[in-house]
Amino acid sequence: MRRFLFLILFLIFSISVYGVEFVNFDYKNEYLEPGKTYDLWVVILAEEEMNNSVVGIYPYGVGSQYIEILKGKDYIGYLPEGVIDVGHFLIHIKEGTPSGDYKVVVYCNYTRDGREYSGNRVFEIPVRGKPALTLEYTPLIEEGMNSIYIVIKNGGTGTAQDVKLEFEEGENIYALSEGYIPYIKPGEGKAIEVKVYGVGAGMAKLPYVLQYSTPYNNLQLVEKSESEGIHSKTVTYTYKNQKRVEERGNLVFKVIPSDAVEIEVKNPSLPLGEITNFTLTLKNNYRDTRFTVIVERYYIGNSKKSLFLRKGEVGDVTFTLKMEEGGIKEIPVKVIFEGKEIERNISVDVIGRAELVLTGVNVEGIGNLIITGDLSNLGTGRAKGVLISLKKTEDVIPVKPYENYFIGILEPNDYGSFELHAKVVNETDVIPVVIQYRDENNRVVKMEKNISIMGMDIYLSKREKGGYLPLIFGALFLLGVLFLLYRTFLGKGSR
Repeated sequence: MRRFLFLILFLIFSISVYGVEFVNFDYKNEYLEPGKTYDLWVVILAEEEMNNSVVGIYPYGVGSQYIEILKGKDYIGYLPEGVIDVGHFLIHIKEGTPSGDYKVVVYCNYTRDGREYSGNRVFEIPVRGKPALTLEYTPLIEEGMNSIYIVIKNGGTGTAQDVKLEFEEGENIYALSEGYIPYIKPGEGKAIEVKVYGVGAGMAKLPYVLQYSTPYNNLQLVEKSESEGIHSKTVTYTYKNQKRVEERGNLVFKVIPSDAVEIEVKNPSLPLGEITNFTLTLKNNYRDTRFTVIVERYYIGNSKKSLFLRKGEVGDVTFTLKMEEGGIKEIPVKVIFEGKEIERNISVDVIGRAELVLTGVNVEGIGNLIITGDLSNLGTGRAKGVLISLKKTEDVIPVKPYENYFIGILEPNDYGSFELHAKVVNETDVIPVVIQYRDENNRVVKMEKNISIMGMDIYLSKREKGGYLPLIFGALFLLGVLFLLYRTFLGKGSR
């Protein structure tokens, strides 16, 4: 029984395959694109006499979700054995169809000798998404030169290649550059920088030409003609390859005055280290609007502040910065309002702090001391007019002309030598000195330091005071001798 059933199915399959041959499946394109309607042609060859022939198509599997059949059947009728005929169909690829190869079943039903027969074959339709490019830009520019960024987004399902953006002469605006992008994939957006020049405040229009290519041939039907012969009818289709796409449009801008917003720094001189009160002042010359101010370098914590200003108003925003080295620095600041970005570089003078220390100090002498050494600047700021002086005390008396020593300017990591003379009149462990200089802001800085002389040969000077003791004792001894002589003389006189 099973063998008999298999034989029956084999004969049916053999008859259906033998009866019709699907010679060609044509859609006149290398790929099909979403959102478009296409003609399909199926060429069949009658391998036997065929009556009431009908050729049809339908999508199979996943393709049924994306391929819409607008015309799915074509009646051919009688075909003698060995004759070729063509079935014509119409399909629509739905918007958003992902790129892929989708299956379509082609079938042919016919009759012969009063019996019904059918043949079919599966073909694949390659769908490759089409690009859909849009331009995004900030419609607000200043008078004069502007650098703007135009983002070209591909919202389609196919890759755009060799994307080129060119500009024509505009109204109140000129483009001084153009843009090129090698490719933009579906869902991507890529930016190009374009320099434009706004002429006067007001509205401006800049015509553009956007060109790009699809990665495949894109044949578009431009003409269809029919001609009839005695026994036949010929249909001629003329196509144009639209692989290179060109789109035109206008970019519309509002040109604002170049001084729409003024930015100033309250204190252009900053100290090294952390600054908690870096304040920017904004003046609004445009119209009532909200401004967002962004500090793009050196900031600590929040780098973005916003404030609302009416036209003509002035407002402040304060940031915390950290400056690690001195000198003239440029702080990049961006001001955003109504989609427009204005970039400014704020110049500040970062002033370091001098840190002067005594190094290599040497003290020589007994009583009259000679003090030599170096004064080193270990800080980050310059010290100007550096002067080191001895401080007069009950124990130490400066000796001219070396009671002070002028060193001059000490740059960071620099040093200067000095020499001082002093006289020690009482026992002491330190020699006080005064260091004076002017910082980068010309403020006078004074500080006192003590030079220790404990454990040094300077103690020899203290014995100088002990040198007077023999003289004192000698004088007392002499006075005692004189006193005894005087008593002796007085005693003899009384007798």
